[in-house]
Amino acid sequence: MSYDYHIGVDYHKAYTHLVVQDGGGKVLRSGKVKNDPRSLAGFLSPYLENSHAVMEASRNWTVMYDWLDELCDDVILAHPLKVKAIADAKIKTDKIDATILAHLLRADLIPESYVPCEAARALRQALRERIFFVRLRTMVKNRVMPAPILHIR
Repeated sequence: MSYDYHIGVDYHKAYTHLVVQDGGGKVLRSGKVKNDPRSLAGFLSPYLENSHAVMEASRNWTVMYDWLDELCDDVILAHPLKVKAIADAKIKTDKIDATILAHLLRADLIPESYVPCEAARALRQALRERIFFVRLRTMVKNRVMPAPILHIR
């Protein structure tokens, strides 16, 4: 499918750098926004009709992915190691990263990562929490009940 707007997203903990390009690769808008749905929607509002976005998979990708999914027609999750192999840059800034992602999206060169459905994401989160609590329980048991001291004669 052909899109009018290609949005590159460089996502961080507190803010996100966005680059919006047209079909010819011209940068229509570039900037940093606070990570909340209102700021994101406000920044992208003129470019939401017939648009798609790309962001790299990271530790906390699900939040931004869901926000973009509500706004854009399509969102692609890029495989970070494969993107790095395709577009290794000497100078790395948030703006350059977002611009490279937008260019790769426009050229249909994004190596995609798997995006699990909502149910699978919820199950994975429950499993991660269980693993955390099992490790915590083991740490507490090891502190309360130290290993027996062996006396050698």
